[in-house]
Amino acid sequence: MTLLFLSLVLSTTAALAEKRFALIIGNSAYDTAGVLPNADNDAVLMEQSFRAMGFETEILIDAGEDELGAALDKLATQHDDTDVVALYFAGHGLQKDGINYLVPTDAVLQSEASIERETISLNTIIDILKPVPISLIFLDACRNNPWAERMIKRSMSASRSVSVKRGFAVVRPEGDMMITYATLPNSVASDGAGSNSPFARALARHIKTPNTEVSVLMKRVTKDVLEETYGEQRPQQLSQMKREFYFRQTEGGTKEKELLATLLTVYPARATAGEEISVVADVPPSCQPLFVNLGPTGKVTQIPRNFFRVTSLSNGQMRYEISPGSRYGLVVEEKDPLGENKLGFMCEPEGMTEEADVVASLRAVLGQVNAGTLSGLHETRNFSPAEFRFNSFEIN
Repeated sequence: MTLLFLSLVLSTTAALAEKRFALIIGNSAYDTAGVLPNADNDAVLMEQSFRAMGFETEILIDAGEDELGAALDKLATQHDDTDVVALYFAGHGLQKDGINYLVPTDAVLQSEASIERETISLNTIIDILKPVPISLIFLDACRNNPWAERMIKRSMSASRSVSVKRGFAVVRPEGDMMITYATLPNSVASDGAGSNSPFARALARHIKTPNTEVSVLMKRVTKDVLEETYGEQRPQQLSQMKREFYFRQTEGGTKEKELLATLLTVYPARATAGEEISVVADVPPSCQPLFVNLGPTGKVTQIPRNFFRVTSLSNGQMRYEISPGSRYGLVVEEKDPLGENKLGFMCEPEGMTEEADVVASLRAVLGQVNAGTLSGLHETRNFSPAEFRFNSFEIN
């Protein structure tokens, strides 16, 4: 074991050049919410994995509010010269009014009003890590919890708007930051049937893959989690990273990088009549996205760009967003056919002005999507390649 650990560290040349730190938190034994069997095991596994990749580590098990607060204060004041900071949290999390919170083990949460007092806001963590050259946040924290369920039920029975929701809301990373949820926004992650969660197992497995850029590595994590959970759980990455990051690099190794320049989030993974589908797409300024939905019967529905709220991001990209309560919503109706939908966009090829050419390119892209290729580049004659990205959601 010692020789293996040393060989991993010595072969990780990036670890020798960068100062790396990881804060790992595993909250299993909650005072008022029972025990999560695997959160502490997941933290131990990830602490070992980060340490093997050259990170200085600090691990907290069953951390209360004071202990979490002290660790974050230390993170804010003692790592000014650190090149890469990672934070991994396994435990309970919830959202209120679109803001995400990590729950300490001593939280009581008797009402919605107590959430801000007794939990740690993800926005606080983002603010702390924003100045770090590269920051990575891994949240295996959307496991079902009794507080959210109780507050949701109470709001519905009182015919009030529901401000507390299951899972996490989409957030905007700051600087060179990647935020990874163990499952899609507004969804619940699995604690796992074995000694670790599916997400922790997959991340620990792939984190030691040499010469693989982190965005590519996380696609492999997503694939493994999807396969292990039979499609029930899909990790989600939110990123504004301009720099490349490799957990492990070896001499002479060929680097595997992300070739596509766009990102897409579609959630929830499953919806019923009356629920809204949310879409967040980050694209370079050169991309004019053509948004469509491919229904289970093969029907193609265009979603006009003016349905989306468009904002400029700090990394130069443009964000197109439709979220619950937007001026234009994507509401599932009773008449919508049940089954799998594929929603996404194609960047219209630069210089292509004829509508017939655009339609032909879109038809070719949808053929690839229908065959199971949800992202890639479609080559077009006489024009630049058309990048496309689609995600699936199911109406049931």
